[in-house]
Amino acid sequence: MSNSKAKKSEAIQFPQLKSVKPKKSRKKGLNTNKSGSVRNINGKIYVDFIYMDERVREHAGMPWNQKNAKHVRSQLDKIHIAIESGTFKFAEVFSKSKKAEYFSEKECQFSGEKLQPDKVLVNDYIWTWYELLKVSGRVSERTLHGYKSYITNYLEPFFGEMMFSVINKSTCDKFVAWAKNRKYRNKSICNKTVNKTLVPMKMICDDAAIEYDWGAAFNPFFGFKKLPEDDTYEKLSPFSITDQAIMFQIFPDHWEPYFETAFVIGLRQGEQIALKPKDINWSKGILTVSRAVTKDENGKFMMGKTKNRFSRRSIKLLPMMLDALKKQKAIYEQFKGEYFFCSPQGKMVNTNYLRKDIWKPVLKKAGLKYREMKQTRHSFATNALSCGENPLWIARVMGHRDTDMIIRVYSKYIENADGSQDGNNLNTFYQERLVTKSNNG
Repeated sequence: MSNSKAKKSEAIQFPQLKSVKPKKSRKKGLNTNKSGSVRNINGKIYVDFIYMDERVREHAGMPWNQKNAKHVRSQLDKIHIAIESGTFKFAEVFSKSKKAEYFSEKECQFSGEKLQPDKVLVNDYIWTWYELLKVSGRVSERTLHGYKSYITNYLEPFFGEMMFSVINKSTCDKFVAWAKNRKYRNKSICNKTVNKTLVPMKMICDDAAIEYDWGAAFNPFFGFKKLPEDDTYEKLSPFSITDQAIMFQIFPDHWEPYFETAFVIGLRQGEQIALKPKDINWSKGILTVSRAVTKDENGKFMMGKTKNRFSRRSIKLLPMMLDALKKQKAIYEQFKGEYFFCSPQGKMVNTNYLRKDIWKPVLKKAGLKYREMKQTRHSFATNALSCGENPLWIARVMGHRDTDMIIRVYSKYIENADGSQDGNNLNTFYQERLVTKSNNG
């Protein structure tokens, strides 16, 4: 027999739990045990329910009384049945709700359906389009700046609150009338600017049609014709050699080589300002144009690419061209800054200062009508053609793709059918007739 004592079993003592009374439902009356609520808010009936994981509170369009409340309650029950079956369409029930378009888009996204033109607000797509274009790198910063300006000043104010479905020829005609009555910088815009403004709008409509799969049938600009424009180049007003001689008697010493270069090489202003010392090969007499001062999307000046790939070029310099650049070289040597042409302080040329404080006063003092500074470039082309120079050579110097623009724009200035091939006639013309400030000191 074992001497060990048997262990005495012990019962486990559980803590005593307090009895918990079931909580009373917060819903009372007609909302008891129902999904969602019908509520009295300031004497009006509102429904309050969850749809697509969001709380919805909408006015039922009826005053509060028991009869109306019971009717709305039964309708809300049907709404929940439709939600559970996946057949509920928010905008069909709450067509006047501010969230009607929002939930319609969300419903389409959830079901994989595409929104139709009558469901897409221009404002909901226009800036999405702009941001996609911006990151694509398909257009320059300067072009982005133009599109952004057109959207902000014209397209968004007029088309912004419209659905894409209402844009048609009639809408565009109304836009033209509206835009022409709208002052920008205290001036009415011309037909050319209206046409430019509608370029991004057409792109927006085309891309929206692709985005939402509207198909080729969606053509809001059908029947709308581009407005007639004045030919920009009909306003050509080149300076004669005599005009130039007078101007060079007046230009300040610092700026004389700048404008002489502009007249005898015909560079675009942005190209000339962007030139660096390394762009000139003095031993070979070659000028390389590979960049230009332009504007970013916010309108601020920046260093960028030339206008197009044809503008990136190497120019074999004529003696008159080299002479002008050598005069500037003497000025550059005083500062040795980053850019070959510079301000009197050695900084990058400021075009606003140049136009306002140098160009305008010189024209006024010379007794010449005001013309934009780009007329120096046109003067190069017209004088070269007047001397009978080969249009192909002119096109290459100016950075055009071919002779088409030279012939089309400047053809009336061709006087000598027996032109030379390399610019020598123009060089002789300048050497014989251009009277500079230094020669008449």
